[in-house]
Amino acid sequence: MRIIACALLALTVAFGSTIRPAAADQAAVTRNIILGAAAVAIGVTAANVAHKRAVANSVVGYTPDGSTVYQDGHVVSSGGQSYYPANYGQQVSCNGQYCTISGNGYNGYNGYGYNGYGSNGYLSGWRR
Repeated sequence: MRIIACALLALTVAFGSTIRPAAADQAAVTRNIILGAAAVAIGVTAANVAHKRAVANSVVGYTPDGSTVYQDGHVVSSGGQSYYPANYGQQVSCNGQYCTISGNGYNGYNGYGYNGYGSNGYLSGWRR
């Protein structure tokens, strides 16, 4: 048994010293780093897009005229038009599911039965 162990040890020393570890190919290392960074960027972007879609589809409340207010700040009127009040100097405030829009003299219901949209389908004061 000792003779076999000594023979295996001698073979390992004799042939083991001639086997070299695999040399790292620098081009492959660089490529793998770039691919890994791209995979992380794609994963983060996909998570961000999913979060934004969830926020955009979350209803916060309704205005007195029946418009729907969403968590990302956009408002969809009962006629189907969608806009961001902040783009027109207006503010949305909600208490529970009751929301009001204020600023520029607009308080959520203008007395004419529509959300500030004229007959052309655009917000009042909007020009093409």
